[in-house]
Amino acid sequence: MGSSKKKVVSLIKPVQKKAPQYSEEMIQDCLLIMQSGDIEDLFEIIPRIGVLRDPRFTDSLLDLLFNGDIKRREFAAYALGAMGLREFLNPLKQAFLESRKMKGFGTEEFQIAVIEAIGAIGDDAAVDFFLPLLKNCEEAKGAKIARWIVESLGSIAQQGGERSLDALVELTHQSQPELQALALSEISVAFWHRPNEIDENILARICQLTADRSAVVAESAVAALQSLADVGCRRAEELFPEHNQI
Repeated sequence: MGSSKKKVVSLIKPVQKKAPQYSEEMIQDCLLIMQSGDIEDLFEIIPRIGVLRDPRFTDSLLDLLFNGDIKRREFAAYALGAMGLREFLNPLKQAFLESRKMKGFGTEEFQIAVIEAIGAIGDDAAVDFFLPLLKNCEEAKGAKIARWIVESLGSIAQQGGERSLDALVELTHQSQPELQALALSEISVAFWHRPNEIDENILARICQLTADRSAVVAESAVAALQSLADVGCRRAEELFPEHNQI
């Protein structure tokens, strides 16, 4: 019986695992679509680009960011954001600055795509780019662009960007209630995954603004505290006794 067992074992060969081919096929498919696909196909591959993050995408995306029509440029911005590499920060900044000389349909959507991509990349150095833009938005009443900049600062702060967080706190002191309210919301979002790491001074600032004379700011401050309590911030929970009774 012992020899029989040995014979059976000797016939069993290790399974040779083949390297998966689907990734390479997906990469080539994405490259082909970037070169010759229609607009709808381009936007559909953004999630795949974000998963694959193949360096071969870089040249095609940078070409589209500067040389394609406005919708292709918009696609390229979102795709670069999905890639998430900090080396894309400067090309995106350059593309945005160049777009300020453009007019016509799709320009604002492209600018928003660039701002959102910078936020997705998460480089805290973007603060130096965003803050002067915010000032210009105030002067030019570019409210929509300003909101996206604040949201992108929030995205960077959520990824640990301390300077972006400081910028959001500073925005709670400025004169536009809508931006103050949005900054408060983004501050609370920044701490969703680390609610008990919020600084005492920041929490005190949010509490102070619950009594702001602007209803939109006061309501946003209360909502920010409630949001922090909901994700487990102990100090925020203490401000909502009914929360602890649930």
